[in-house]
Amino acid sequence: MRIALVLNTRQDDSEVHAEYDPPHTVDAIREGIEAAGHEYYFIEGDEAALGRVQALKPDLVFNRSEGVRGESRESHIPAMLEMLGIPYVGSGVLTLALCLNKEWTKRHVRVAGVPTPQSMLIETEDDLANADLMQSAPGFPVILKPNAEGSSIGINEDNVVHDVSGLQAKARSMLGAYREAILVESFIPGREVSVGVLGTEEGSLEVLPMLEVDFSQLPEEVGNVFGQRAKSTLDDLSHYLCPAPLDAAVVKRMELSSLAACRALGIRDFARLDYRIGSDGVPYFLEVNPLPGMDYDTESRDYSFFIIMALRAGLSYSQLVERLLQAAWSRASRPRHHE
Repeated sequence: MRIALVLNTRQDDSEVHAEYDPPHTVDAIREGIEAAGHEYYFIEGDEAALGRVQALKPDLVFNRSEGVRGESRESHIPAMLEMLGIPYVGSGVLTLALCLNKEWTKRHVRVAGVPTPQSMLIETEDDLANADLMQSAPGFPVILKPNAEGSSIGINEDNVVHDVSGLQAKARSMLGAYREAILVESFIPGREVSVGVLGTEEGSLEVLPMLEVDFSQLPEEVGNVFGQRAKSTLDDLSHYLCPAPLDAAVVKRMELSSLAACRALGIRDFARLDYRIGSDGVPYFLEVNPLPGMDYDTESRDYSFFIIMALRAGLSYSQLVERLLQAAWSRASRPRHHE
């Protein structure tokens, strides 16, 4: 098959490019596509992608595009591909648009019975002067996050605040910096665990070995917050435990919660879900990334969480790429409507 990899290439180490893929990830995916016996092509996921895809006419697209701009940017390339009738790896348009919005995602998984921390949105500076809204904030401490960003963009240890005045000051600063709604969420200071799911040719999802962030290996000033500093400046494989040392009952509960969340959100092929385990022993869903990182550089020991979990499951990188291609192609081969 003619397979095109479509993504946004990381050009620098700035926060803006944190979600984009570095060159070594592009090379690793290319090797996986070619090892599976397919023709490989690359298309940058920018405004010119439509014309390039139309000219190439690939049989399948390996989509990793984070998008260029807008609140639904991760769904732009899939929407274009659906319009052209070209199948692709990963979740669909509605799922990708929804999951970029943290609060909307939480509302959907709550309906499915998945526990999440209490939360509220601050959309404008006027909200900060609304006494009723401030009084309805989740119980302190809370953590503030840009509502429509990934890769912990805009999140560090100083995002945890302990009173209304601290919330107002931090939210005002973030509204100016990110110009989008700010999610205010109850901060759960417990263990942080990521769950990876991987699709099968039958269309179901299997849960990979779970990964825990070992905060005991991080400086005390990180404050139990796995933000940009912990992910980049302080990143080290020794900080991560996979499989996570969890009780079997907790593992089972997180498996069931993850599959329920994926069904509610329409996740397919792959995703990474993040949880905090509260003092009550309950795993609380934080967010899902339906375009999980796939960084894999043995020289710099740069491995995304999803890759660590897949390797622990016994897959090589090339086998993982082939699994994703098979899952997407199997789905595309089933009868479709509106054609």
